[in-house]
Amino acid sequence: MLKKFTLVAMMGALISVSFGAATANAATARNGECESGEFCLFYNSDQGGSVSDFTTSVSDYGDEQPGCYDFKGAGNGKGLCVKNEAASVWNRTGSPVTVYFNSGYGGSKQTIAANTKANLNSDLKNENASHKLNDSGSGGGGGGTGGTYGAPNDNPHPSATARAPQATKRTQHVDDEIRRLTGETHCWVGDYRSNEPSDSNHNTGNALDCTISNAIGQHPNAAQKEQGWKLANWLKKYASKLDVRYVIWQGKIWSVARASEGWRTYNGGSGVTSGHYDHVHVSIQNPHGD
Repeated sequence: MLKKFTLVAMMGALISVSFGAATANAATARNGECESGEFCLFYNSDQGGSVSDFTTSVSDYGDEQPGCYDFKGAGNGKGLCVKNEAASVWNRTGSPVTVYFNSGYGGSKQTIAANTKANLNSDLKNENASHKLNDSGSGGGGGGTGGTYGAPNDNPHPSATARAPQATKRTQHVDDEIRRLTGETHCWVGDYRSNEPSDSNHNTGNALDCTISNAIGQHPNAAQKEQGWKLANWLKKYASKLDVRYVIWQGKIWSVARASEGWRTYNGGSGVTSGHYDHVHVSIQNPHGD
């Protein structure tokens, strides 16, 4: 009887050790480490910079703190929202994972095979809004047509100034390329603004406001919001070709001077128009700076 009891006790101990080991090896979501069983986004190409690790699908990464999914690991990009900021991935799950341009698993997409590292392609690099686990690219619809626009022609015009509502030749080139490649036709320098300095970007013809919602003062619907992000990220992507200085949309600003910080909070106002929730603002490189 003693031998039988000892054998049972030993088996119980082995089972306990086995379960303990399995628990210790389980992935811990959102701890800033890319562990087995997780899908991970990286701020830099080739799995560099800060990492954001996931064990579930995410239909919308979110636009701002504190509600967005952010980069958790050490390195470049730590603390930034992952939406429109990831450059590479590591799929450590046993099934394919698809990254989508739009929220709600819509738009352009890239499928990463199980247990594979990859750089995001030109459509998705820094233009990612959602991912779906165990997905071979079927998607879930929603969020507009997605994708990115084609590459614009280089801006051939020198830095200059004009007087609003006239655009400089450099700004007019940006407006022409927006119309030609994106279909957006409601971009304007606007009237001269007496409440702003005479050398402001708008007053010198070096800025455009592109209305995205149905009217100025109105919040955009979901599809228009994605449309605005598509334009804003296109301007960001081709800033060097267009001579863009900075872009503002949905309470966020991206600038060439602080490009390493990605989209950051815009502090110029919180209203529908002052926060740029109804229009995309783009400033062009010019003699007077910001």
